[in-house]
Amino acid sequence: MTSSPLIAGLDVGTTNIKALIADLDGTVLSIASVPTPTHYPEPGWAYYEPTEVWTSVCDVLLKATSFLKESSRIVSIAVASVGETAYPVDRDGQATHHGIAWFDTRAKTQADWLVENIGAERIYKSCRMSIQPIYGLCKLLWMRDNKPYALAKTTSWLNTADFIA
Repeated sequence: MTSSPLIAGLDVGTTNIKALIADLDGTVLSIASVPTPTHYPEPGWAYYEPTEVWTSVCDVLLKATSFLKESSRIVSIAVASVGETAYPVDRDGQATHHGIAWFDTRAKTQADWLVENIGAERIYKSCRMSIQPIYGLCKLLWMRDNKPYALAKTTSWLNTADFIA
């Protein structure tokens, strides 16, 4: 094997975290996968512990790169992830709460409040989105109502790919 540059792709998905190593021509050299560590504390709820997700990302990258003698051959990495899963972080980039999964519906009360008090049509005209409990705005309102101390420390709301990057 030559010491030519390689690229890595990482997909932090709902059920699995996958890594792919390829050369610059796009030839896939290695693929690895590990389960995404997901917690289901009650019906309708699902979340990801930030440290568990980070550890799983490191594990899958180690598996995918195990054939390499020099990890410095990887010159670029691309990260993709599930859409509405987000991590609230503080000014140092540390998570202030777990990542609420994209399919988690715990914020139904907050979604209903938005529809009743602001109106679905007004919100749609403003941001071109319907109000669903899975969306970030509803999750932020849920944090305001249920985890105010975590929200008070939050300075950014990062999607999974940005949190990992």
